Amino acid sequence: MPNTLGCIDCTHIGIRSPKDNEHAYVNRKGRHTMNVQAVVDSDLHFLNVVARWPGSTHDSYIWDNCRLNDEFREGRMPSGWLLGDSGYPLQPWLLTPILRPQNDSEERYNRSLVHTRVCVERAFGVLKARFRCLDDSGGVLCYPVNRVCKIIMACCLLHNLCLERNIPLPEDAQENHAGLEDREEQHHQPYQANNNHREGLDVRNALVQTWFTR
Repeated sequence: MPNTLGCIDCTHIGIRSPKDNEHAYVNRKGRHTMNVQAVVDSDLHFLNVVARWPGSTHDSYIWDNCRLNDEFREGRMPSGWLLGDSGYPLQPWLLTPILRPQNDSEERYNRSLVHTRVCVERAFGVLKARFRCLDDSGGVLCYPVNRVCKIIMACCLLHNLCLERNIPLPEDAQENHAGLEDREEQHHQPYQANNNHREGLDVRNALVQTWFTR
C-alpha cells in the first residue's frame, strides 16, 4: 500500500480484577483487560503505543482521544496515512477497508490493505510470545492498573530493542506461537461516518483510482 506510515490496531492484555471501576475493565469476552492501541511499521517496530484504557473501551474511542490523532488533525505529521480495520473512522490520514466493494479496483485495494495490515497482528504476536506475561498463556498481570500500563509500555520498548539488536525469540516461544499473529478475535461494527468521512472518502477513492485501477 503506497504512502503507508504505519498500521494501527488494538489488542487486549489480561489483568487482575481491579478494585475501582471493575466493570469498565470487562471486555466483550467477559475478561478483565487493558485495551492497548499500537501503530507498527513493516518491520514490526512499535511506533506509537497507548496503554491506559480499560478493556470495555472501543478501539475507535481510543483513537479519537489519542494525541497521535490530534497531531494528524493539526497537520503536524508527514504526508501519508495509517491503515486500520473497519472499526476505525475513515479519515484522510487513516484508511479503512471498503465494506461493499463494487469493482475489481476496490477489491484489489481491500486485498492490499489486508495484506499490509498483517504486520500489526504479527507485532502483537511476537510481543506476547517474547513477553509471556502479556499473553493469555502467562495468566494475567496481577498489579495495580497504573503499574500494568508501565509494564506494557516497557515490554514494547524492549521488543523494539530486541528487533534492533537481532535478539531471537526463545525456542519455546517460536514453537508455541506458530505464525505469531495476535489471537484476539476482532468483530468490529463499522464505524459510523463522522465529520472527516467525506474528505477521507475522497482520499481513498483517489488512491483506488490511481493505484488499483488497471
